[in-house]
Amino acid sequence: MRYDISIIDDDIIQFNELEEYSFNKLKNIKFTLFSDINKLNEDLDLTDLLIINVKFLEYFNKIKQFLKEDVFVIFLINDEIELENLSKLKNIDTIYSPLKFNDLISKIAKYINLIEKKPVIKKEEELSNSIIDNINYPIFSTDGHSVIFSNEHFFKLTNCSSLEEINTKYKKIKNIFHKEEECFSELNKKWLAKTEVVNTKVCILDEENNKRFFSLQKIFLTHNHTNIIILNDISHEIKHKNELFQLLYTDNLSKFPNRTKLIEDLQNNLLTLEAVCLLNINSFKEVNDFFGHNVGDSILIDVAQLINKKIKKYSYLKFFKFPSDNYCVISTVDNKSEFIELMKNILDSVYKNVFIYEQYEIDIRITAGISFSNKNNKLITADIALQTAKKENKDYLVFFDELDKFQEYENNMLWTKKLKSAFVNDNIEVYFQPLVNNKTLKVDKYECLVRLIEENGKIVSPYFFLDISKKSNQYKKLTKIVLEKSFKRFENLPFEFSVNISYEDIESSDFLDFIKSMIKKYNISNRVVFEILEDESIKNYQCLISFIDEIKALGCKVAIDDFGSGYSNFEHLLKMNIDYLKIDASLIKNVATDETSYKITKTIIEFAKNLNLKTIAEYVENEQIFNIVRDLGADYSQGYFFSEPLAIPSVVEFNKKTYHE
Repeated sequence: MRYDISIIDDDIIQFNELEEYSFNKLKNIKFTLFSDINKLNEDLDLTDLLIINVKFLEYFNKIKQFLKEDVFVIFLINDEIELENLSKLKNIDTIYSPLKFNDLISKIAKYINLIEKKPVIKKEEELSNSIIDNINYPIFSTDGHSVIFSNEHFFKLTNCSSLEEINTKYKKIKNIFHKEEECFSELNKKWLAKTEVVNTKVCILDEENNKRFFSLQKIFLTHNHTNIIILNDISHEIKHKNELFQLLYTDNLSKFPNRTKLIEDLQNNLLTLEAVCLLNINSFKEVNDFFGHNVGDSILIDVAQLINKKIKKYSYLKFFKFPSDNYCVISTVDNKSEFIELMKNILDSVYKNVFIYEQYEIDIRITAGISFSNKNNKLITADIALQTAKKENKDYLVFFDELDKFQEYENNMLWTKKLKSAFVNDNIEVYFQPLVNNKTLKVDKYECLVRLIEENGKIVSPYFFLDISKKSNQYKKLTKIVLEKSFKRFENLPFEFSVNISYEDIESSDFLDFIKSMIKKYNISNRVVFEILEDESIKNYQCLISFIDEIKALGCKVAIDDFGSGYSNFEHLLKMNIDYLKIDASLIKNVATDETSYKITKTIIEFAKNLNLKTIAEYVENEQIFNIVRDLGADYSQGYFFSEPLAIPSVVEFNKKTYHE
């Protein structure tokens, strides 16, 4: 095969010498020399490589008309200034004058090699484009400025039929993506580079102008400096997430934000909590019993609307509808006297308002507990103030430290002493509650639960001592005892088993090393599941995610406990490499009687299935609950309907009656 090299320069002599010099070094080369720009002819259209002096740069656009589209160009330059003048041109090379023939011959050889490879590269591109076109994802390739390839799915998504139409519709690549909350929005000239280091979620308007959500993956092709963009449709996941958010964060009756929403905002530092007022309707049960639940529900809604109306002009006040007949107002600014006066005004307005339903005129009074505490949790201390106000028949009470200090101190001392005694006498034991496979009714797993055995033999649940262990710096020791006893118990048993750990454990510098030593000692890594409670104590999600990745690498599994309780952060959940979701007991125990609990449970199970996660329903207390969660698609059930926690994990199957080993 012959290769045509055209040279445009007024110094023809040196190129005559080049042709003679290169005779034995370059084979099948034909040089054509042009010294007069006005004598260019159509022979240029056969050129494979053009060598041109930079002094003819102003004629370059005219010269390109004669050239093939993919011809290679080398400019002869004299200095750096001329090099800068070429910076805007693409796909060009340079060499300094006066010429060094060896350097030029090396460059010519390089481009001849590329020309020889062009047919192969073209075939490879045609093959790869054919493969890409049949992948069931929208895919396009771009040079950063325009779309240079699109498969049929991307054409359909953009409602375009050609590349020209796509590039006309979207003047810039970034215009393909619709700006949407939580989606990638830094769509500047460097956005392609940034997709390598961020979890990229984008929104695109489809042919019917509906929002479609995708995870974006970029593959950079070094041979032609283009990027392949693969779009994986996650719209279904986003829809389920939004539905779940709506169910979790809105009071089903009044449609105001609920307690879960407040906790979530506090956890994500979206609110600064300077003051809290909890309000409760007095004797509301009597209203429900006498007038019926329909009237009771109407009163709950009307009181919520009245409170909201009183505070909505104050931007620093936020209103939340808490469960049952409870309400909450919070302030994000420090103004104690004004806050108290506003709350007193709300109490007075409710008292003066007459709630009329059909022929009934119903008088309502509410009691309030207010907290400005900087030492303790404001929600807890406001509740203490509310309960105290009710006991003392006051309209409201502002929390002060003496309300609970002595009783708390006395209780802490008692359980700290009992814990210390239990450690000394080896009276920390582990009990085991079976998890039943909803399809086979076989026991596939057990949850390991800590118990304290008092000196008189009484078995005490962690409700009484777990929080005290944290306050008295005994919690880490307690966790390690439970882990080792659980690992030892299941070393020679065929069951998978789960152990509960907290963010405090994960944060501890030596905890991961302890787990590794226990796994090495008992060889149970493929059967242990670590249940993690995702609550408001988590300050660093990256630390949590890294821990999960570490223990997964050891062969262990991970479950998120109490999911749906109000602290679940869905954005972080999607980044966690977990295996199970345990649906919170507060939802499961009410799933047969409360429509909201049923809807939330159903949505969680569907959400989990979309993420290929197994679901566990805890607090399955009767056959009715079991039938519901099984029909909804939960994978496992746990609760007293099957078994209380056992001293020995011996149950293997449940049918009409229970069988033991």
